[in-house]
Amino acid sequence: MPVQPFVSVTFRDKARSPSNTGINIADADAISFVTDQTGAGADWVAAVAAVSLAAVVGTQGGITDPAASPTTPTDDNAYNSSKLTVFYHDTTNGRKQRFSVPARNAAKFNTFPNSKNVILTVAGGGTAEIEALVTATQACKSEDGNAILVDQIVISGGRQGG
Repeated sequence: MPVQPFVSVTFRDKARSPSNTGINIADADAISFVTDQTGAGADWVAAVAAVSLAAVVGTQGGITDPAASPTTPTDDNAYNSSKLTVFYHDTTNGRKQRFSVPARNAAKFNTFPNSKNVILTVAGGGTAEIEALVTATQACKSEDGNAILVDQIVISGGRQGG
């Protein structure tokens, strides 16, 4: 398996607990992300942050996001254990992978009736934020460096706290 660059983002929830999530990206996108915070990696970080209630406190390589809030979230649902799990697969070898978005923001997604499955497109009744997350994720790479396709996003974990 080739060495594959990645991008990650670190969050802080209401309980001041850190959480980290990441995904693989192409070599050129890794260079763009590290040098000037652009490209598929930056788009993915923005899309993940858009559906989380947690505060972004940093990104891959120790690069601190200058727009990140240093404050602790106050929303009673901003806990890392309340997640959206994104399932995707490598379009070349079919290998399945996933990542989780901590402190899911319920205002940023819709689910199918009586289901934990998130609607992936605006046309299907979903939100622009989720559609952007799907698009940004599919611009990234698998662990083997191949194209990926998002299969589903599901509500996972639970809320803790008051």
